[in-house]
Amino acid sequence: MTTTDTATTLEVVRRRAFSAGVPIVVGFAVAYVVVSFLSRLAIVPGSNVSMVWPGAGVAAMWVLARAGAPARWVTYVLISLLTMLVVFLTGGTPVGTVMSGIANAAQAAVFAGIMRMKCPEIWFSGGTRALERSNLWWFALAAFTAPAVTSPLVQVESFTRGDGWDWALMAMWIARNTGSIMVLLPFALVIGGWLLRRKTGTARRRFADLGWSVRSTPTEWITVLVLSPIVHILWFLVITDTAVVFPLIALACWAGTRLPTGLASLHAGMVSCWVLAMTSWGLGPFEESGSPLLQVTIAQLYTIIVCLIGLALALDRDARALLSGDLRLARDDARAEAARLETIIESVQDGIRVVDRDGNLVVRNPAAARLLLGTTGYEGIHLREPIPGSEMRVTMRTLDGEPVPAERLPYRRALAGEEVRDLDLFVRSGAGEERILSFTTSRLPESAGAGVVTVMRDVTAEREELRRAARVQAGLLPQTLPDLPGWDLAARFRPAGSVGGDFYDWEELPGGVVLTLADVMGKGAGAAILAATTRSLLRAHGGHGDVARTLAATDRSMATDLENAGAFVTCFRSSVDGATGEIEYSDAGHGLSVILSPDCGSRRLVANGLPLGIAPDEPRSTGTDRIAPGEMLLIVSDGVLDAFEGELERAWADLPWDLRAGDAVDAIMEAACRGEVGDDLTVVALRRHAVLD
Repeated sequence: MTTTDTATTLEVVRRRAFSAGVPIVVGFAVAYVVVSFLSRLAIVPGSNVSMVWPGAGVAAMWVLARAGAPARWVTYVLISLLTMLVVFLTGGTPVGTVMSGIANAAQAAVFAGIMRMKCPEIWFSGGTRALERSNLWWFALAAFTAPAVTSPLVQVESFTRGDGWDWALMAMWIARNTGSIMVLLPFALVIGGWLLRRKTGTARRRFADLGWSVRSTPTEWITVLVLSPIVHILWFLVITDTAVVFPLIALACWAGTRLPTGLASLHAGMVSCWVLAMTSWGLGPFEESGSPLLQVTIAQLYTIIVCLIGLALALDRDARALLSGDLRLARDDARAEAARLETIIESVQDGIRVVDRDGNLVVRNPAAARLLLGTTGYEGIHLREPIPGSEMRVTMRTLDGEPVPAERLPYRRALAGEEVRDLDLFVRSGAGEERILSFTTSRLPESAGAGVVTVMRDVTAEREELRRAARVQAGLLPQTLPDLPGWDLAARFRPAGSVGGDFYDWEELPGGVVLTLADVMGKGAGAAILAATTRSLLRAHGGHGDVARTLAATDRSMATDLENAGAFVTCFRSSVDGATGEIEYSDAGHGLSVILSPDCGSRRLVANGLPLGIAPDEPRSTGTDRIAPGEMLLIVSDGVLDAFEGELERAWADLPWDLRAGDAVDAIMEAACRGEVGDDLTVVALRRHAVLD
């Protein structure tokens, strides 16, 4: 879009905004002139001041309605000019006419400034948002401050005459205009909001819907609106003592508590009209207050009190009704959420048990009752239904058969600040059934009671499957030692779980032996399956001393399986001549083999190929070395490397040089298991006897 197009678009927008605002400006201007002319008909005797000035309320509503419009200064200019016109046509002096126009425009500007700063939600609504309890007192402050700040302007005419300050006139100006704003504007805001909702199709369709926050009926509303002015009229006809007028405030309390907010404002306006009218006629308790100016001022103050009390009570009631409604919605949502959560908890197959900070049962789903108490007799148990003494019959043991003391129960360990994850225990239920349960506990936050939630899962079948798999995997390991005079061979394997991805193997050859240690990426059952496959293929392609050819054939045979599994295998395979100690090896990315010498020296046998599954078509190479008398070939998996924090030399640093292979393997495994075991551990040691052995 070009600059010319942009300018044209902005001009169109400005014209549309101007044309849309013209009816509003004209309407407010007409209303302002009309009410101002009517006000000038009720002049306080002995002065040129109007007894009432609803124009202040109309001007306040005018500036709110034009809050977001362009050229808002035009509104203040129109207020000033129209005021001057009305005052001049109704007999005002030149000085009084000019100062009245300036004072009314300044009053509207001060009111608008305070509302913009302190009640932005009303200001930016354009006069379509009703008052609320949170902004009532800022509105009252704006309604009082605007006339108070501009009141000295009405003294200019008095100064020009040489009369000095007229405090009664200032008080009259402040009370009159404050009352006008406070009586008219709240009702006008209610009407503005209703017109907006009507325009958008969201207005309430029934008359009774206006009183959504009250318990009264439209009949009572009409009664209050009719009865209250009548009571004021009769009271003012009979009572002449100012102090006795204040019991009438009870009517304002009645209106504030029983009428909708808009009608409470209307009630204040009706009372104001009758009170001011009767005071101007010389009737009522305010006639003994002094000059007519003072009588009207006191009457205006009374109407302000009536309006404030009615609005405060009505808005407070509305706020409490909104809060009560929100609380009801929150309560209903909480109940619905609790019902959903209870249904979910009851339907899950895992047991869920919640205790408070003192260990008292809070929630237990049927699955938890079944797992802990037995499969019969508890099907209909409720989430919080206790079974006295039933859980006392539950006993727990570790997988090694050791009883679990009360202070070491999973939930007590969690309450003590210990983290419990996937803890397997033998559980003998209250019905005498025994199963393996896996416990995981989590602390609840302080806001939720600071207890513990325990999730228990029946893993009996899984652990039985893993035990069978572990027995199968153990059966695949070599069961007998090769016949190799002058040599000492030993190996150990400890999986991180029940089964693992490491394995070792040896095959006896005439006059020698072929040793293998392989490590499948990962742990658990998947790695164990790949390990068994690797062992089978190595054996199928082996049976000879060419270790490189065996690894290459195995790599090609299982390339597809490893690719599908997204895994690889590191492997060290060596052929040892028992007579000479010559060793030929092929290392597929393993690199954890070393020859230890009696003089505490060591020689690493570096990897000379990629792991199986990386590049199956690449040729394999062979490395050579010799194990001298007294030396030992040591091969470990990367779990051992991790156990020694990446410093492999620590595995054999403190081993005596003449230690037998079995003792060396045991010592390394013991040292590796001192910390937390996070991976499979495998150690293979082949030692050539020294001459003196």
